[in-house]
Amino acid sequence: MESMTNKDYYSYKSAIEAANDTQDKEALRQIQKQLIAKYTLDNEDVRDLLRKFRYSV
Repeated sequence: MESMTNKDYYSYKSAIEAANDTQDKEALRQIQKQLIAKYTLDNEDVRDLLRKFRYSV
């Protein structure tokens, strides 16, 4: 399992916030897939980022 850097965390967080603001559920789906594929759900940062989703995907 790869470790998430602070830079990656804040890049994903910014992308999630932008997708939330524009109600872009497809973008959120893609972000979710990328996070899980790259880091897995065992990663606390991934779980934290997924909690920031404003919409169900």
